Amino acid sequence: VVTLARPDIKEAVIDLPDTLADQLPSDVVFTVASQLNPEVNTTATIREIEPQADRTTRTRRARLSLAQTPAAFRLGTAISVTLSSTITPRMRLPINALQEVDGKRQVWIVDSQSQTVNPRAVTIASRDSDSFVLTDGVKAGEKVVSAGVNSLKPGQKVKVDEESPR
Repeated sequence: VVTLARPDIKEAVIDLPDTLADQLPSDVVFTVASQLNPEVNTTATIREIEPQADRTTRTRRARLSLAQTPAAFRLGTAISVTLSSTITPRMRLPINALQEVDGKRQVWIVDSQSQTVNPRAVTIASRDSDSFVLTDGVKAGEKVVSAGVNSLKPGQKVKVDEESPR
């Protein structure tokens, strides 16, 4: 097997923590700098992220398209990569917690004080057969109902399993 490199197209290859890879929007911008001379740098965007994490390192290989290619960036150049833009925190939940009503997506939030549930609209970044990723609608520490959402009514009393994960 032979891999050919085109000198006119350069990209950076990095390994991202699996948890971060799920949170990156497609338009996120990175700063890529030469480790030999950090003043030589450029920006880059994600071209692709491998879908599966490495079992040992729990990282996912990502390829970044460089906006410009400084002459100091030769094939095999050691680089440092940092996020140039902020990312919105995201949360992954089981697909059973998601309910769609009249084309609107919602989850059911448990009020720990009153032991009642109420629906809340959510914004979804992505979904698959097992889970979905939220960008807005649920705060860290809130309890989300993950089973039986189709039989709930607003203000309904529920019994909360205190040993369940948050």
